[in-house]
Amino acid sequence: MPDFESQPFFQIARRLEIRGGTGWLVVLNPAGDFTTDLNELQTELQSVLQKPVRVVELEPSTFEQLREALHDPDDDAVVLSGGPGLAPEKWRSLDIMRSAMERSGPVVLWLAPTDVANLANFAPNIRSLIGSEYFIAGPDGGIMTEAERQERLKELSEHFGFTDEVAVRKAEAGELPHDPEFVEWLVLLNRGDLV
Repeated sequence: MPDFESQPFFQIARRLEIRGGTGWLVVLNPAGDFTTDLNELQTELQSVLQKPVRVVELEPSTFEQLREALHDPDDDAVVLSGGPGLAPEKWRSLDIMRSAMERSGPVVLWLAPTDVANLANFAPNIRSLIGSEYFIAGPDGGIMTEAERQERLKELSEHFGFTDEVAVRKAEAGELPHDPEFVEWLVLLNRGDLV
């Protein structure tokens, strides 16, 4: 397996948020319970992106079903779950329908590490949408711990020179820029409503 960057689900979701909640990326689940970890990823994406996140199974979806699922609506986040061992024929058919899969909301491919070779070999057009955005789900289950959240809040406060309370007041007054770091700050304070 290639040496991809290991990230907790929070950081993966933040990556999409920083990109404006658009684009494609791959998250590999190296071990553990495929379904449980998928549920955790979905929860973290919803929390950070502040938008609905749907899971769409690639098998046994037909071309028409997948196209409809991706575009109704097309601005939420979608996790395309391959399940372990998606067949080369399925990758080829997905690759052919790449343009029909383009949408305004983000797409996360949730795959087993063994599926990367098939993606690379049989879906070059989809691979080009992904670029270098491959991540391995963090070993801790992916959820940001309370200690990690507090540490990040402290870093943001020190970096910008004001407290969490001041950040909230500025956001309420419309004086806090919509820069990714400020959005992250509000989300970490459970004030995504101010974004």
